Amino acid sequence: MKVFSTSDFHFGHNSILEFRKNFKSIEEHDNLLFDQFAKLSKKDIVIIHGDFIFNNSLKYDYYIETMAKMSCRMKLILGNHDTLKLYKENRLPNLEIQLPLYTYKGFWMSHCPIHSDEMRNRIGNIHGHTHKHSINDERYYNVSLDVHDYKFIEFDMILEKFKKGE
Repeated sequence: MKVFSTSDFHFGHNSILEFRKNFKSIEEHDNLLFDQFAKLSKKDIVIIHGDFIFNNSLKYDYYIETMAKMSCRMKLILGNHDTLKLYKENRLPNLEIQLPLYTYKGFWMSHCPIHSDEMRNRIGNIHGHTHKHSINDERYYNVSLDVHDYKFIEFDMILEKFKKGE
C-alpha cells in the first residue's frame, strides 16, 4: 500500500487552462490526471487536498463515473472550488470526505495552508490551494499538481523531506 498526496485537479474548470498553458485542451489535462489514478492499485490511497471537481461543472456526472472506475481509495479534503454535491451526495464508493483540517501521521492536512501559529506540535502542514506558489517555510509542503509536474507525491517522500529538513 502506498499513500499519495495531491491537490488542485480543477476537474470541469475550463478556465484552469489559462494557468496550465502546457495543455491544448481540458480533455488532455483531465486524461493525464485520470492516467495517474489508473496506475494505482486498490490498496493505494490518494489524499486529495481540495479543488477536485469544480462547483459549476456541467460534466459532473462524467467525472463521478470516471473516478468511480478507479481502483484506488481516495480521501478528499473539500477545497474552495469543490462542489457541495460531493459532500451531500457522495456517489463514489472509493471516496471518503475528510474534515477540512485533520491530522495524519503528525501532519496537519488541509486544502489551504494554515496559520503558522496553529501548528501545535505537528511536524508540518501538507496543503494545496496555492498552486505554483509555495510558502518559504520548512513546515509547509505544497502538494499542488502545478508544483509537481502533475504527479501525485508519495507520502513517504514527503516524510523524508521533513526528516532531512528540506
